Amino acid sequence: MDSSKQPYEAYFGVVERPFSLTPDPKYYFRSRSHSRAFDALAAGLSRRESLLLVTGDLGLGKTTLCRTLMALLERKSRAALVGNSLLSPEDLMRLLLQDLGAVTAAEIGQGRLAGATRSELQQMIEAFLVRLRARGDSVLLIIDEAHSLPASTVEQIVQLAGLAATHGKVLQILLAGQPSVTGGTALPRALEERLATRAKVLPLERDESERYVHHRLAIAGGAGVTFSAKAMDVIYGLSGGVPRLVNLLAERALQEAALVGSHSIEPGMVESAASALQLLRLRPKRFRWFGTHGTAR
Repeated sequence: MDSSKQPYEAYFGVVERPFSLTPDPKYYFRSRSHSRAFDALAAGLSRRESLLLVTGDLGLGKTTLCRTLMALLERKSRAALVGNSLLSPEDLMRLLLQDLGAVTAAEIGQGRLAGATRSELQQMIEAFLVRLRARGDSVLLIIDEAHSLPASTVEQIVQLAGLAATHGKVLQILLAGQPSVTGGTALPRALEERLATRAKVLPLERDESERYVHHRLAIAGGAGVTFSAKAMDVIYGLSGGVPRLVNLLAERALQEAALVGSHSIEPGMVESAASALQLLRLRPKRFRWFGTHGTAR
């Protein structure tokens, strides 16, 4: 028996965990908010904009959205996602050159990137953009957790966006990050001024939360389990429509149901799940945490 499998998987007959926290385009759910964000970003990319931004609070699905866009674009161009926003300018450029195929595996093995200076790396990127333009090709670089970018890396991204504009916008950069505490973006002015498209991801509404749960169950093959409407009321009340919290509660509720031999998830199972996850303490401050108007900050 696969020790990595959860006990409920065999009980409910699912082929994989439907509520895994790992971002997976296969499970992408087009809520109203996600649809607007996806369409805005896709339109910006089709217009060959150099710099785009998507914001949203932690756990709202920005990374899954970006990976879905990435999977769509990879059919006709190249794309890479940088998940470590604390990279130095040099490391960011090395990743760009490596992940977008600007240098060969043999060149990497020979240390061409490791030994290059910042100036040399930028020259290599510029030469890469020239080649792309000559071939009529384009690439997308996605930088996740952009709100944590060091100042020096921000400067490098501004320079890259400038190079992209100079060379026919064959390089496009999509930034994904959390908003600032004041409600705006948490990005430096130098980046703000270059943004042409801005999209925002919001929490799921009550009806969307229920469709989201059923959507993920259907993909995982979970035809043998149902979440009652009252159970979904509890899930929504505790999660505020934040997909990551919905996943946590639904995952644990499946475990609770399997333990008692039930194929229907009821409110008590969700409460037990919330207690085990120490999420019940969030109830009194739910609206303060997720925004007084029910939207992501």
